[in-house]
Amino acid sequence: MREIRGELVLRPDARKGWVLLGAASLAAVAIVGAILIGDAPTVFAPIVGAAFVLPILLGAGALVRARIILTTDEIVLRGIFSEQRRPRGRAAQVVRVTLLAPRGSPGETLFVLDADGEPVLRVPGGGYAREDIDRLVTALGVPCSGPDHAVNANELAKTHPGLVSRVERHPYRIAFAVLAVVVIVIAASIMG
Repeated sequence: MREIRGELVLRPDARKGWVLLGAASLAAVAIVGAILIGDAPTVFAPIVGAAFVLPILLGAGALVRARIILTTDEIVLRGIFSEQRRPRGRAAQVVRVTLLAPRGSPGETLFVLDADGEPVLRVPGGGYAREDIDRLVTALGVPCSGPDHAVNANELAKTHPGLVSRVERHPYRIAFAVLAVVVIVIAASIMG
């Protein structure tokens, strides 16, 4: 985190990020090494290696490029491939929530809302230090609310409709529907 001429610039927590990327790299080397040393066909080594390399490179890119920038005029959320800019003046309140993900670890998220309660920007806070997210909320200077415990998307949708998508509220239903369509398409191509 740094402040430059009234700007608040937040960067992902590099300590956690590089430790995670280092652990993933060691795991990749160990697994690929086991494939090469063991009885598995060596053709699997580059496949498994590639499966690890892509997320590691994306994670490193996110650590280097991702930022949350708060200026006097706008809120900027920069990702690895995208950038969202919203006028700071639209921010009227913040909903701060720890969302439980299916089979994943909970992640803190900020929903910046306008005066009508409509979403202006969704800020995923999982990669940032909690203190930095606290600074962002304080710097925005708008009321902050949200549940005091971790909730899933369905619970959040009951108290704050429109903040989470249908896919987030029903991840298993969507996954099974997509799987059913794929199975039907495959079955139809085999039969036809």
